[in-house]
Amino acid sequence: MQTFTFLANTEELFKSQFDQREWCDSKQYLIQLFSAQSSDVARRIASVALNRLSNATLIGQSARHVICDNCLESSCTLIIISEFNETRLTSAVQPFTGNPNQDSQELASQLDLSKDAKTVISLCDQVEGRDYPIYSAFENLPYTLPVAGGLCHENEYGRWVMHNEQTYQHACVAVALTNPRLKVWSDAYSEWNPIGMKLRVTHAVGNRLYALNDKPAIEVFKHYLADGKDLPFSQLMSFPLYRELGRKKGISTPLRINDDGSIEFDSPWHVGEEAQFCYNHPSLTAEKVRHGAEMLAMHQPESVIIYNCVSRLEFIDSKLELKPFEGIVNACGAYCMGELYRNDDRQEILHHSLTYIAMRESDEINEFRCEDFQRDSTVSPLLNLVRNAVADLDSMNTQMEKKLHQQARRLTESYRIDSRTGLPNRIVLKERLNTILFSEHLLTLKLTNFHQVNEKYGYQAGDQLLLDLSNHFVERLHLSVAKESQVKVELFSIGVGEWAIIFNANVGCDKIEQRFVEFADDIEHINFEPYGLADIDYLSVSLCGGFASRCDFLTDSGDEILLKAIEARRYGVRNNTHITNAKDIQVSEEDRKEQLGWLSCVSRAILDQNIITYSQPIVASGTHEMIGQECLVRIMESDGTIVPPGKFLPIIADTHLYTRLSRHMIKNTIGYMADKQSPFSINLSPQDLLSDKTLEVLETAISTMNDPTRLGLEVLESEQIKDYGRMIEVCDHFRALGARIIVDDFGSGYSNIDEIIKLEPQIIKLDGSLIRNIDKDQKQRNIASQLVRLCQVFNAQTVAEFVHNQQVCEIAEQMGVDYLQGYYFGEPKRLF
Repeated sequence: MQTFTFLANTEELFKSQFDQREWCDSKQYLIQLFSAQSSDVARRIASVALNRLSNATLIGQSARHVICDNCLESSCTLIIISEFNETRLTSAVQPFTGNPNQDSQELASQLDLSKDAKTVISLCDQVEGRDYPIYSAFENLPYTLPVAGGLCHENEYGRWVMHNEQTYQHACVAVALTNPRLKVWSDAYSEWNPIGMKLRVTHAVGNRLYALNDKPAIEVFKHYLADGKDLPFSQLMSFPLYRELGRKKGISTPLRINDDGSIEFDSPWHVGEEAQFCYNHPSLTAEKVRHGAEMLAMHQPESVIIYNCVSRLEFIDSKLELKPFEGIVNACGAYCMGELYRNDDRQEILHHSLTYIAMRESDEINEFRCEDFQRDSTVSPLLNLVRNAVADLDSMNTQMEKKLHQQARRLTESYRIDSRTGLPNRIVLKERLNTILFSEHLLTLKLTNFHQVNEKYGYQAGDQLLLDLSNHFVERLHLSVAKESQVKVELFSIGVGEWAIIFNANVGCDKIEQRFVEFADDIEHINFEPYGLADIDYLSVSLCGGFASRCDFLTDSGDEILLKAIEARRYGVRNNTHITNAKDIQVSEEDRKEQLGWLSCVSRAILDQNIITYSQPIVASGTHEMIGQECLVRIMESDGTIVPPGKFLPIIADTHLYTRLSRHMIKNTIGYMADKQSPFSINLSPQDLLSDKTLEVLETAISTMNDPTRLGLEVLESEQIKDYGRMIEVCDHFRALGARIIVDDFGSGYSNIDEIIKLEPQIIKLDGSLIRNIDKDQKQRNIASQLVRLCQVFNAQTVAEFVHNQQVCEIAEQMGVDYLQGYYFGEPKRLF
């Protein structure tokens, strides 16, 4: 490997220099071009080299200052040509689309990388004044691949990067060097040197820093810099804070001390980030570079390319900074607006830093003679002592942190296993979901009759069942989920009687559902009678599952995929299905936004007391005399718009807002009607019947009425009611207080006749879906007529809802209905 440098300001001058060299068509050439001239001049110079070298790849960028043979140059173009014997070069151009992750993946894909790639050199145009994370994909490779290079610096002609003979803006260019024998070294040096321990920001507002490690910031400065004594502000300014936030590194300088004790800096702070005191000194910076250059010289690199920050020219003499590289190789490079550096497993864009990449292609290393290396340094032994002492402390802290981490990990692992089943628990599952693959699926299972098992056979039998089921899953689940492919199945316990499975299967969702149904059916026919419990002769189980495929939710986090699978399983429990696919029940983004909007609207209406009561008249059959009214909820928006319940009740039905809204409606409506004379009714949902707080509000409101018998409680008897005993107990209690019990929506598709008999309602309201079309549908008319007769057997009066025309009214009266309600007699109107 050889490296040749040329300095020219015209294509003619470069051509005369270039033609003096011998070039070989069988070798690979990497050309780096850094130009303080216009892009047109740079392209013409580039074409000279590319026309001659058939196996050449060129990348370049605009600059104001370049480094040639360890010296600073300007107002010209630097051409660096590296000649390789065995190294393969691949290059790419990636425009910035605004999607960093996608851009980074595209860049890595174009470079055709392999494990033999040793480094990538990239030149980049900075976007919108911020660091664009174009190199994030290189952190996720199965091997370490450092990216070196820099961000272009705008010269008096503009800003650009170059690939071969084309220039680009808002893009990056890159070349990958692939050779298993290529040796690469890199390092980075900052003008600011962090000193001491890291301090955590615990109180900050904007640019004002109030507290570090829960202590006043000014007191922390005094403690470290003046042993607790008062500190002149000029001295405080000499010790800014070095900070890291994500991929960003920087220095924050104090501007003033405020009257409230805070210190104002030149950039905003965020609670939780860490900072260190730092100090700069030209001699200290030069010493760090000298020390690094001396270590690099031991490897005898064949090429050293420097990517330095333009800000360092204002702070450090370039001759002093570049001198340590003399005696190694003639270093060359450019001054940039940001420098690329691989720090352990993180690819970073540094600022205010000197970085380099050194390479050697051959194995032979000439004997290194230490006396040839310049060791003169202006750094005092004291600074060397400080540097090494701090390094020793850092090493001790690292060892201590490592030891504590190992102890904490062992302690944490003891909480990562479910004690009942011996399986990894939810914590482990969440970690695993962070790396779920495109072809992987998450299945959640629930033992739906576990409560009954515990109640009937006891907790010992329940715990044994969980263990037996878990062992059974481990042995058989993968056979049912994907019979036709060899897949790895990972099983987790995520709750009592709940499991999660991650598996990789390249089969369709229908096939997965079919396999699980077969699996669940097999499970439900197995006798899990616990050994040693003779009183249990047969114990069967019931399973329900929900699954979510990564390919269906590409942008969702692992936690979100878990929630979707659990929600799918809950949907399956409600609808009595063995398995549900989360994709089949997902809500579109527009619907989700609409739902969130209605949740906010209802919450705001409750806070602002904008809950409105409407009422609809109920009339006697035959006379059509008004004998009562049903009170209905509405909400009023800020602009005065009245919103009907169909818009918001279905959305808040399973939330805490429902019972809050119901309590508000009960309190206000009964409060208004307490001293009136006419009968009225309000609606109670299954949620209301289970809420002690709601029932307490209702009982208190009834106690204020002049005649509680005027109040009717309309109870919706539905599949949501699991405890009929509780429902009957509640209804009996309020009946004793004087309220009338009314069963609402009778005949709606779910009506438990046996439970309605036990409820002993005084009134039963026939569902509007039956009444609405009795003038057109003979079957519905017959059904409605039979239901009226059945209610008469219960000794309950009947109300026909949704009476919307004269014909429906007459038919309902002929069937023997006692009361009528609907738009034919009056639309709902505001009560108060």
